[in-house]
Amino acid sequence: MDPDRPDGRLRAIVEPYGVAGGGVAISIQDAEGRIVAAAGSVSGARTVTARREIVAGDAVVGRVDGRGTIGRALLMAIVDSLATAAGAIIESLAADGARAAEAGRSDANIHRIEAELALGRQIQRSFVPLIPPDLPGYEVATQYEPAREVGGDFFDVFRIQRRQGRLAVCIADVTGKGIAAALLMAFARPLLHAAIDHALAPGDALERTNRILVEERRSALFITALCAIIDMRAGILRLANAGHEPPLLLRSGDDEPAWLEASGPLLGAYRRLDLTECTIALEPGDLVLLYTDGVTDAQAADGERFGEDRLVEAVRSAPSRAAADVVGAVCDAYHLFQGEMPAADDVTMVAIRRLPRRGRAMAAPATEAVVG
Repeated sequence: MDPDRPDGRLRAIVEPYGVAGGGVAISIQDAEGRIVAAAGSVSGARTVTARREIVAGDAVVGRVDGRGTIGRALLMAIVDSLATAAGAIIESLAADGARAAEAGRSDANIHRIEAELALGRQIQRSFVPLIPPDLPGYEVATQYEPAREVGGDFFDVFRIQRRQGRLAVCIADVTGKGIAAALLMAFARPLLHAAIDHALAPGDALERTNRILVEERRSALFITALCAIIDMRAGILRLANAGHEPPLLLRSGDDEPAWLEASGPLLGAYRRLDLTECTIALEPGDLVLLYTDGVTDAQAADGERFGEDRLVEAVRSAPSRAAADVVGAVCDAYHLFQGEMPAADDVTMVAIRRLPRRGRAMAAPATEAVVG
């Protein structure tokens, strides 16, 4: 990093913390400790620190320092995400320099714009869990397709720290698309992850995330989010929904999927959510499909929406109840319906299935994430 030429891309990834009303401070420094980009401020006695090295290629090129009054685990999650993003940016700067040396000024500008968009996509992909955790007795399949080079959808599937046998599944959608939505997504995802690790219930995790978004972020964008916590041994799923599309439950013995209803306002709009949770028992063979409205809002050439009825029919048409088959059937259906029309919105899906017991049905192996 050249401290005499701070890059706008580095400033952009810390910029969201600069609009906070106190509580988080982030700095990006080069290998000599000189500050390249910084944002945010901290006030109060309960200040914690976090640090992460920035790696580009095989070299350590700097570090991200964070200070805050929001809890060490949450601060560390933010610092980790920013360090990953900064490393990708430094590698992109080196590639930009090589291209500029070989091309004329106008070509270099075109390459830079293309590189900016490709970098944003690369950074977002680094946040997407490409391989789900090992989940004995369960399988997971996912789909992620941003409408533009960068998008505002995100999802996560992970084991909850210090709570043996508990799995978190969450999906969210930032209102709007493009760079602004992507920045808010990068800010919110580690917040939600850390909140789930420290919450006893999914509603509590969404309340914690909402409180930080309301108090620390001032933005015209909001987030719909759905959070589920699964006791994998007992098969008990607890679900909280903050303004998001209700997931579908496909029981092993039924042909008709059912909606899982849980209600509440979206994140970032109100100080309290007062969410109503939904609790169900997942029997062997049962599947739950989480999705964003990019699926149901897909449009045909005549402007007709894909809609909820076609989504249900696509789930019914899956060649098996395996998670990957259900996600694949929905993808095929909306792509066929959409034809050559551009995507109306980002598309994200997460399907999780409790495997049938041996002897009752053939258990499909755990499935790696499908990323479009």
